[in-house]
Amino acid sequence: MSPVRRALATTSIALLLLAVFAGAADAQRRGTRGRRRPPTAEPAEPAADPSDATGVPDSPFDDEPPARPASQPARQPAPASPGTARRRRPRQPRAPPPAPAEAPPAEADAGPPPPDVAPIREEYVALMDDLVQARSRVSALGAELFRTQITIDVQDRTGDDATLARLVIYLDGAPVFRSDGPAEGLGSGRQVFSGSLAPGPHVLRLEVEQRARRDEAYRYTLQEDFRFQVARERLSEVTLVLEDGSDMASSYPSGGEGRYEVRTRMRVATRALPAR
Repeated sequence: MSPVRRALATTSIALLLLAVFAGAADAQRRGTRGRRRPPTAEPAEPAADPSDATGVPDSPFDDEPPARPASQPARQPAPASPGTARRRRPRQPRAPPPAPAEAPPAEADAGPPPPDVAPIREEYVALMDDLVQARSRVSALGAELFRTQITIDVQDRTGDDATLARLVIYLDGAPVFRSDGPAEGLGSGRQVFSGSLAPGPHVLRLEVEQRARRDEAYRYTLQEDFRFQVARERLSEVTLVLEDGSDMASSYPSGGEGRYEVRTRMRVATRALPAR
């Protein structure tokens, strides 16, 4: 290459590099000036005019102005400064709050489980067995030591208008006879108990329930206590007599008047012990 052409190429390359460096410096100065520029204040929005209230609810979006009556002209929005207007994001409608989760239906409360009465029942049966055996031993002991006896007879003289529903006889708190319903042979007299007893005072309790044959709704219940003495080495014969002259079931339904006339008698007789 000739020296002239070499000089021209070198000069062209130098001019080209000078132009590139000058453009880069100019761009850097422009960027620095743009960053140091203070931000332009955004103009304040004009206050709402009270006369513009129309009772129409606001639009869910800020960019959509509320509807106005035809009599009022729409206001022109204030011009925004160039480069300062910011696009507002539309207001999203609020989602309804989530419905509370329904609690599963509670099972019906059946309450506490019933207590287990099996051990109590077994204990009660064992006590009754021991009580029966104790009474048998006491009766045998009384027969040997005191040679004192007692018999109890029952005569039911209530007649055909009444029927026996329940009869219980206690001697010193212990049941010696029980009948739930009519008992055979009581009409003419029947011995319901015979045994040995210690001499001295004793208590006989009678519980009886009678019902009218005509209408069982008419009934009565008696509970009576009788105290008596038992003589040593003698036989005490106790007789209970049930009498009933009531006309409640026959007279009250027809005439509106009736009466209960109930009587219980007890007779005690002492006899010599029979020879063995």
